[in-house]
Amino acid sequence: MTILRPITSLTESSKLLFFSYDCKTNRFTYVNPAFESFFGRSSDNLDLAFLFEKVHYEDRQYVKEKLLDCLNGQVVHSLECRIVLNEKKYWFRIEPHLVRDDDNQLLVGHAEDISLYKEHDENLNRHNDKKNAILGIMSHDLAGPIGLITNITVLLNREVDPDNVKVKKFLSIIDRASRECLHLIRDFLDTEFLETAEIRLLKRRADVVQLVQRMIEEYAGMQVELNRSISFECNRKTIYADIDEAKLPQVINNLISNALKFTRADDRITISLDESDTTIYITIADTGIGIPKEYHATLFDKFSPARRRGLGGESSTGLGMHIIKTIIEWHGGTITFESEEGQGTTFYIQLPK
Repeated sequence: MTILRPITSLTESSKLLFFSYDCKTNRFTYVNPAFESFFGRSSDNLDLAFLFEKVHYEDRQYVKEKLLDCLNGQVVHSLECRIVLNEKKYWFRIEPHLVRDDDNQLLVGHAEDISLYKEHDENLNRHNDKKNAILGIMSHDLAGPIGLITNITVLLNREVDPDNVKVKKFLSIIDRASRECLHLIRDFLDTEFLETAEIRLLKRRADVVQLVQRMIEEYAGMQVELNRSISFECNRKTIYADIDEAKLPQVINNLISNALKFTRADDRITISLDESDTTIYITIADTGIGIPKEYHATLFDKFSPARRRGLGGESSTGLGMHIIKTIIEWHGGTITFESEEGQGTTFYIQLPK
């Protein structure tokens, strides 16, 4: 089996790393100049053992499984892994394809260095996590006090002498301004949540531990202002899975935001992360007021009757939990919960690796 000359001409000048591996003879029949330049070896003195040594040890099993899937006839797209060369780490996206001809079968494809894209995505995700945390705090620490101002204004208005026109006028201005602020905040939060929910998944291989840690840091840095204890528990350094790095934080952020709404001063919010061979487990628990039992069956429904105002007066569209469940299901996962009034709530998320 040979590679056509026009295709060879194209690969010779490409920055992508092209390869062809004969599964019967267990040797590389072709690598292009970019491949040789990166690894410092030609096809004549190149073998799989050498390449697997360069794959980051945490990614080796994943790469082996995906290549076996390809050899078994499955379509494998965007196999992402880290390559360590000369003590420097690179991210590569590999597109392998199985080509059969008579008794021969070749594993052909190309690999692309996506290190810069990964760095760019990481920066975007870091900013996105900060934005999500600010939105969560805005819905709790800003909307709550403004709602309190509105309520106190109503009470003061009842106590003031009806003939005191000047004070009545000032109270009317405060009431109108605070209600406008609340309306703007809630419109902004609802629009932001609904618009981001409309964007479909873009799944990539990513470290879930790092992603969750980055989110928690934004909240943990404001524990004093929030008057809540927020902690993260995980006994793994890394957990890799194919996830949408924008959507999954949206789920976790909104569950934390909900926990903030329904917890009191000095309550605790704990986020836990673990894994098995095939599944990632995320747990978000709080010691708040809990969910009334009559709302359990409809909690994830669209425009659920379970929607309640937060302890600080925060409003709800009734869509939040439905969108969270939708995003988890888009990932092929499940979300369940346990809750008892006065004892808090725990959400359990399971995601396939």
